[in-house]
Amino acid sequence: MHHSIEEMDWIGNWRFHWAEVIVYRTLLYAPAAFFGFSVEAMFAYGVFNTLIGHFAHSNLRFKAGWLKYLLNTPEMHAWHHAHPEAGPVDRNFGIALSLWDWLFRTAYVPEGRYPERLGFAGIETYPRNIVTQSVAPFLTERSPGSPRPAG
Repeated sequence: MHHSIEEMDWIGNWRFHWAEVIVYRTLLYAPAAFFGFSVEAMFAYGVFNTLIGHFAHSNLRFKAGWLKYLLNTPEMHAWHHAHPEAGPVDRNFGIALSLWDWLFRTAYVPEGRYPERLGFAGIETYPRNIVTQSVAPFLTERSPGSPRPAG
């Protein structure tokens, strides 16, 4: 659902399937609470992560300079959303910090370029409204061994 955006803007940062949010947040906050992180620390992380997410999804086209080696920036995150026809896929995984992509060599930020198309292979047949996108993962039939629908 998140990767069905075809134009980058900050509101795309909020576009997630409800079940994905439950799983991700449980995997993050349950261990943090178990290990004794304070509510204030988890709240600060949530605010920081949301602000960086809005920034990364904004349609701002500027060079971030050295900041791109630390934080996820619009010039970097656009390539994470690139359609397979527009460039390499499976790049720039860092949610807030791009540092991990540089360390694990998944960073991709071509100089002076922006993907010509966003989305995923098969996006033309993906549901267009939020209600049908929310139920699509539960209704999609797959043959054994076939990949899960993108999105």
